[in-house]
This record gives sequence, structure tokens and C-alpha cells, in this order.
Amino acid sequence: MKKILILLSGFIPAMALAQKGGPFTIKANLGADSVQKVMFVRYTLKTGQHIDTLQPVNGKLTIKGVVNEERQRDQLIVYTAHGTRSVVFYLQPGNITIDYSAEKNTYTLGGTTFNISLNRYNTMFRHLIDSLSAGKQVAANFQFSKEVQQHKFLVIKQFVLANPQSPVSIDVLDDFAIRSKEADMVQAVYDKLSPILKNSPSGIQLADRIKGMRAVGVGDMAPQFTIPDTVGKEVSLSDFKGKYVLVDFWATWCGPCVAEIPNLIKAHDKYKSKNFDIISISLDRPDSKEKWLNKIRETKMDWTQVSELKWWNGKSALLYNINSVPANFLIDPKGNIIAVNLRGEMLEKKLAEIL
Repeated sequence: MKKILILLSGFIPAMALAQKGGPFTIKANLGADSVQKVMFVRYTLKTGQHIDTLQPVNGKLTIKGVVNEERQRDQLIVYTAHGTRSVVFYLQPGNITIDYSAEKNTYTLGGTTFNISLNRYNTMFRHLIDSLSAGKQVAANFQFSKEVQQHKFLVIKQFVLANPQSPVSIDVLDDFAIRSKEADMVQAVYDKLSPILKNSPSGIQLADRIKGMRAVGVGDMAPQFTIPDTVGKEVSLSDFKGKYVLVDFWATWCGPCVAEIPNLIKAHDKYKSKNFDIISISLDRPDSKEKWLNKIRETKMDWTQVSELKWWNGKSALLYNINSVPANFLIDPKGNIIAVNLRGEMLEKKLAEIL
């Protein structure tokens, strides 16, 4: 089955930057190649995830509704007789247009300011892909290849320099930063954003992510955080000063995280009387708070449990540069990171060594 994901890879919700709420209309021309159904996927930190299944007529679809003040990138997943296609777009008040070209196998976005800007970025990125794939036979997922990713940053830089006031600039730069270790490169382009963007919640979050890219290696001082626990009490990393503490990032939706819980329980039970403790930070979303609380009860994790309930956008996740879970950091009594990503027997072995 052929799958085409349109350019803004990974369905990552845009960070908070207020827009005016109001009614929207999406007019989508999705092609006449036997479109069977469309999934309209929406997500915001305030309202959670919503998925609607829609039936287009002759490949065309009109969607009407009301969007809140959160800037958000949403997605249409188009199911055809030949496979699936996906298009990411901004949901803004006003008239949004989405048009598929079978000849070019691409979508054109328009109608609202963010989508016009996003379409410019997509066009620049397509030119990069076309130049790198010229004369070659490439896989359907070529745009995610190492070769393309090596050149992608130049496109992002060019776009940001040309559009320093566009929220799309901060989104594409953050998408790159999530998967990058090149803090200086990201910082240099971040510095070219307008003061309004840099001082927005989105800009502050990206600045925190850049700090995290620089500050979470072995030998670094662990970034400080204060996060509410399961009953809303504020918990700070500084509360654990003088102990060895494992800062553990996880989520209920993460299978490997859940599979790792028995190892954490074993290590905690064995070493909790020897100056060792755990802080588990959940990257669950606001709409899955009960699921988070239930998983804690179900698995009997009796150490400190905290969450900002902001998915990947929590300040702690940004400061620790978390782009996948499970992830953990072992911190010594002075606050230094002494090991990262200790899983299974590795955690117990390290604790036996130092305790």
C-alpha cells in the first residue's frame, strides 16, 4: 500500500499562539481516484483529540464548524482504492481550500493566512525533494530519508528569513528542533524570528527546547522543574536534593513505557531505603488524565507521579529535550546527570554500582 505524507512530517500539534476563534469552512478537492472515506483528525491541548469519519462526493468535501483560539495543525487522511494520502493544514476561521493534484501527487493549500504561508513552505520543500531525486528511482518515503533531512534545514532557514513574523516559521523550526541535536544551528535561526514570535508562548517553548538540547548530557546539571502531582500539589526537582533520583519520562499511550514499569518497581523497592527515589513525569494529554491516574493505581507505582498534561509541550519535556519516550535521567545528590536512558537490568546495575 502506497502512503504519502505531505511534507510537514509527523502530526505534531502547533504550540500555543493565539488566533481569533470563529467559524471555518474547508472546501477540499481530494481527487477523483475512488476516494472511499476521509478521516478528519483534530487535536488541541484544551479540547483533546477528535476524529470524524467523512464521506466525500466525487472526491469533494465541504466541512464547516467553529475553531477556538488555539492555533492548530489538523490533518485529513484520505483513503482511496490505491492506498492512503495525508495532508496537514491549519484550522483557522475563514475559508480554507485544499486541492489535490494527481499529476504532481501533492496538495495545494490556500484561503487563510497560515495555510498560504504553509503552502509556500511546502513548495520550497518539494523543490528540494525534486532536485535531490532528479534522475533517481526513490521510495515513497524519500522525503524522510537521511539525504533529504541533511538538506532540509537550509530550506527552513531560507523560509524563516523570508517569513520572520509567520507562526509557520516557528512551527517548522520547532519540528526540526524536536529531532535535532544541533542547538547552535537552531538558535541561529531562532534569533532571526520577530520579537513578537520569540516572546509568544510558542517562542518561549522553543527557547526552552533549545536549552534542553544543550543541557541534558552526562555531566550536565539537571534542569530544574516544578510540576503538579496527582492531587495538584507542586513538586520540584529541588525537593530531592541530597538524593540519587531517577527522572523518568513516560506516557500511558507508550507501550514500551508501560513495559518498563516492573523494572522501575523492582529498582525502587530494592534501593528506596538507600537514598534513591524516582520522579515519573507523564507526557499524557489533558483528555487522558483519568487514564494516567488509573494506570498509576493499576500498576502500583508508589513513588512521586507528576504531569503537566501537555503532551510533548510540557516545560519539563522541553528542558530535557524529550522527543521520544521512555526516557530517563539519573541525577546524583548534587544535581548532576550521571547516566541517561537506563532500562531493564541497566538501571539496577548502575544503582548497585553507586549505592
